Amino acid sequence: MKCRSDRAYLILEDGTILEGCSFGAKTHAVGEVVFTTTMYGYPEALTDPSYKGQILVMTHPMVGNYGVPDPNIRDPKSGLPLHYESDGIKVEAFVIARLTRPNHWASVKDLDQWLKEENVPGIYGIDTRMLVKKIREEGVKMGIVYNGEDLDEAIEILRKSPRYDEVDYVSEVKPKQALEHGEGPEVVLLDCGVKYGIVRELVARGFKVIRVPCGTKADRYLSEAKGVVLANGPGNPEVVMNRHNVDQFIMSALEYKLPILAICLGHQMLNMTLGAKVYKMKYGHRGVNKPVKEIGGEKCYIVSENHGFAVDIDTINREILEPWFINPDDGTLEGVRAKDPPVFSTQFHPESSPGPNDTKWIFDQFAKVIA
Repeated sequence: MKCRSDRAYLILEDGTILEGCSFGAKTHAVGEVVFTTTMYGYPEALTDPSYKGQILVMTHPMVGNYGVPDPNIRDPKSGLPLHYESDGIKVEAFVIARLTRPNHWASVKDLDQWLKEENVPGIYGIDTRMLVKKIREEGVKMGIVYNGEDLDEAIEILRKSPRYDEVDYVSEVKPKQALEHGEGPEVVLLDCGVKYGIVRELVARGFKVIRVPCGTKADRYLSEAKGVVLANGPGNPEVVMNRHNVDQFIMSALEYKLPILAICLGHQMLNMTLGAKVYKMKYGHRGVNKPVKEIGGEKCYIVSENHGFAVDIDTINREILEPWFINPDDGTLEGVRAKDPPVFSTQFHPESSPGPNDTKWIFDQFAKVIA
């Protein structure tokens, strides 16, 4: 491919070197190389805190068509941007096949300019379908997006970098202090890197959402709360649990018998607190076209997902919880629930953002129990 800019390289830990074209910031970035099958929603994906520490590969061949939306287009109830999942890009680097020029009424800049402003490197001209096939067959790998010609230097940087599973990324994306959105009954959200879409859905249902930083002691907030949300976040759940004492917060919420909604990392941490084991998946589930089936029911839902770890269904605490959803493709656990205390826990993202709206009714059930 003829580049409109300098050459860049994606180098994997197994020695694979892929040459492409540089866009975004002229810098280097190391991370776990993962892919999403999402065909749209790159602003939401790039700003999703769950991608912190990862180099994101997008399988759709053309990216950038509709530019970058105006962050001042906001949800009137929560005050949060409508098309962003945090206040900035969270991926370490972005890998795409073809960089296109934008044409959209809501666009205020192109993808190249946005990555430059956020100091995030990108590379295009890569055969992303081949790369995804390699990851599917061999599993996720550490990699580096490198802007330069000294590939020995790039390989050495990658070799000396910590592995994704070893790093506490939650400390980099959690808020420094408690934040509030909306009005109404108080719902305490343990913020380990929450997507704004979750907050928007809660505020839309008439709640005052209090986002407390991951690691906060629970008693200060739970006495006035009507419900608890354990949200998503990046990294290895075992590292999060060990570094932030999340089990103490979750046990306090269970002792108060508050309704609990747990999503993605929150789902993993809830189950781990109650004795379950988690394991790392070969390449995870990332996309907006993933199926989940309600156990004991006839319905299969299409959902948005972004996770590389899963809860071992054989280890969940069945004295308190029951399996709720399962992935029909690979049999992984996608959700648990309980009646006393009322628990709604999903591995997938019912808020979508982006994605289908099939499971937003889970927020309605949570709100109904609180009411």
